[in-house]
Formats: sequence, structure tokens, C-alpha cells
Amino acid sequence: MKLSEIIARIEKRIPKSWAESWDNPGLAVGDPGAEIDGIALSLDATADTASAASALGCGLLVTHHPLIFHPLKSVVNDSYVGRTVFSAIRGGVAIYSAHTNWDSSPEGVNFVLASLLGLENIAPLSPSESGAWGMGAIGELTVPIRLGELSDILRERWRLANFTVYGDGERLLGRIALGGGACQEFWPEALSLGADCFITSDIAYHHRQEALDAGLSLVSTDHGEMERASLPALRTVIECETGLPVRLIEEKNAPFTHGRV
Repeated sequence: MKLSEIIARIEKRIPKSWAESWDNPGLAVGDPGAEIDGIALSLDATADTASAASALGCGLLVTHHPLIFHPLKSVVNDSYVGRTVFSAIRGGVAIYSAHTNWDSSPEGVNFVLASLLGLENIAPLSPSESGAWGMGAIGELTVPIRLGELSDILRERWRLANFTVYGDGERLLGRIALGGGACQEFWPEALSLGADCFITSDIAYHHRQEALDAGLSLVSTDHGEMERASLPALRTVIECETGLPVRLIEEKNAPFTHGRV
């Protein structure tokens, strides 16, 4: 199947129009006319993941995070982006990303994370105006748990290794909000919608203090770990739309594996 057809099929399910205005999803490296027999999937495009995709015989590497965010003045093999582009071209691998359009999909990052927690009546924290579902998620636990019990659930269901819990461990949680990746700015929405706890990553000190002072318990996770939990769902979407096998690649710095590759 041609790369252009694969992209069209993915974007039928996860349109680029769902992405935030500052974002840069889509094709970063590659020939739209190239024939693709296999697809690799990873959180990030790196020289290593591009090389791994090539070794697996995959002509396309799909990632969550875009490789290129800002205009490039040159592509030289002495930087993160340059090394990745060189690795991809040498290996005959195209690089494509689905970022905030996957975050805001009704089956994307935030919905997946909420579902894995077992939340019910799931809704976005910030509904989309572009036709997507929206950013963040909030829902209810079928049975309330103590904040101190949440750690074991996050380790088991999101497979997290790195996170910090802030608040009274004895506090009962009935309503949980989350923002996949860096969504610290959504804590007021979480509070206003009645969340007892808000889970996200990259929480700055002053945002943390303001949220805690307002009565919201917090969990600050590792950015990549939190979003990796959605990759199996993204793999299923791509396989369903393209009919091609998708191999999940774990970056060398990933603290866990998903099993099937």
C-alpha cells in the first residue's frame, strides 16, 4: 500500500483537524508514493526507533510525539532531529505522527487512560470545538477508593513506574480527572467539575501549590509513561484502518514493555 493511502486511512479515523493550532502532526519524513508493507509504532521518533523500524522491515514509523515542532534551518547529523532524519532516510523509513489529534480523539489518549482506570460516565475536561471529543477526561469510580490506594492501580493499569501523589492518603476518591501528557493548566476545570483528584504530568511548582490549596489531590506522572499506555489502542486503530501489521517498539529508555511486538 502506498504511504499516501495509509495516511489517508489513518486520518479518516484521527483527522489532523483535531490537532491543536500549535501542533505539527502528520508526515515529517518520507515519500508519499513509497510502497509500505509494515508499520512500526513508538512514542517518539529517534535514531534508534527509526533504525529498529527498518530492521523489522517496516517502511513507516508512526509516533505520538512529532519529530519536528519548529522550522529547521538545516538538517545536520549532529542533533536529535538531524540524527533521526538521517537514520530514517538511510533505513528507508517514513515518519508520521498523531499527537494532539490522538489526545482529543474519542478513542484516544485521554479516553484510553480513563477507561483503563475503570471510570464510568467519562467526559472530556475541555470539550473540543473542532469536531473531536476533547482534551483531558473525567469520570466516576464504581466504588470509591482512598488516595493511598491509587498508586497500586496506576502501577498495574497504566504500568507506571515514576509518579508522585500529593494529598491526604486517607481521602476517599469518587471522581477522578486526568490529562494525558502535560495538562497542568486544566486543574481548574477538574476542580469545577467535581474531581477529587487530578492526574497529569509535568506539573510546575506553583500550579501544584494552587491546586492543592484549592482542595484538589494530585498525581504527577512521568510524561512518556502516561502516554505510552495508549499505544496499544493506537496500534489497533492503525491495524484496523490499514490492514497492515503494526509492530510496537519500546524506546531504550522505556521502563517497561507491552509484551506483544
